[in-house]
Amino acid sequence: MSDYEKLKMTAGKSEGDFVRTLQGQTGTGLEQGTHVHKDWYAKTKSYDEGMEKLAQEKSEREDILAPLSRMKPNISSDGRFCFEHVDGRQFYPTNHALNQFGVATSTSTFFLNSLRENPTKNNGEEKFKRDNQDAETLLAVSENAMRRVDSEKVFRWRTYTDGTMRAWLSEKYAPVDNMWYLDELRKILPGGRLSHWRGDADTIFGNILLPDTIIDYGQDDDSDYGGMLSIGNCEIGKRRISQMPSLFRSICMNGCIWGQVKGKNISRVHRGTIVLEELRLQIRENIEAQLPLLPQGIERMLGLRAMGTDGVRMKNVIATVCKDNRLSKKESTEVLAQWVEHERNDRNLFGVVNSVTRAGQTFANDGWVKFDELGGKLLDLNESRWTALTKRADSFDEKDFGKIFAGVE
Repeated sequence: MSDYEKLKMTAGKSEGDFVRTLQGQTGTGLEQGTHVHKDWYAKTKSYDEGMEKLAQEKSEREDILAPLSRMKPNISSDGRFCFEHVDGRQFYPTNHALNQFGVATSTSTFFLNSLRENPTKNNGEEKFKRDNQDAETLLAVSENAMRRVDSEKVFRWRTYTDGTMRAWLSEKYAPVDNMWYLDELRKILPGGRLSHWRGDADTIFGNILLPDTIIDYGQDDDSDYGGMLSIGNCEIGKRRISQMPSLFRSICMNGCIWGQVKGKNISRVHRGTIVLEELRLQIRENIEAQLPLLPQGIERMLGLRAMGTDGVRMKNVIATVCKDNRLSKKESTEVLAQWVEHERNDRNLFGVVNSVTRAGQTFANDGWVKFDELGGKLLDLNESRWTALTKRADSFDEKDFGKIFAGVE
């Protein structure tokens, strides 16, 4: 029996009708070798699709590990600020790399980037364009900053072959390649499908849905439920390598994400020495520990329907949750909108959690992560804490709605 076979959830429950028939959705038939509908599969990505883009980007990268004396600030022939290697190659830092340079040299990152970016008015219109004098000022500031740093201190410069400097990092930075990480997960969970896959050329984050875990929990519901791993990694120092057990709802074929289930997870900073063989073993061990927790998490999630509001208005409850967790007015408004549009039949904690996680899917890049984590936090509420929250919500002053939601007086 393969490792993946051992990891499959075997709760002794049948596959859900939603996955088999999509209950009125167009299309027929199951994906070959699975119990998952072809249309649902089409809304996700294969590992190969995820790996293809990473492979292309990897071929265009180079790391330079050398003393500071090997890299000097300069201005290119076309008037752009750059860092020039002793071999004559010029590298143009991204805003992120320039920020890292500022941190490494104790220089204001805001000031550094302000000398490159064209300032704008409130309506987005440019006030003026930066010119060569601004580049000369940035050069002088950078040279002054670098003179206070030991010239023999070693840094790791991560670059592209087109001359872009994507990161300015300490020699202690321990890179973990995105392609390596995704390939390791594919070996352990070969049946996984990528969903809500976001990021850029340097960062991956999203979910690995596990179709074999999608089962019918016997609820009078419009969906089935399954397990997934929420993963992330960055090659330029923006985020840790991470892996967390999570839940998802298969409704609408979009893998509506639920909060993380409590359990072992990986959250490793890119510092010191990372032995890939040890990390590989840790990933496998964590997955083996995580997957058995998923059925418990799903049962817990479905039990949230029994945690009602005792007559308190859902608008008050959602306002209280958003205020307690310091969501912005835009974020809070989206949570309320999702409840009104999709969850208004669930006047309970189940409806709140689902509204929160649905709202997260409307935000770009990794904005959804905070909503996913908030969903997991709400999932952990016990009866007494939920009752206390609804009591506070009952006393929420309506005149304060305008402080929480946009477009509300």
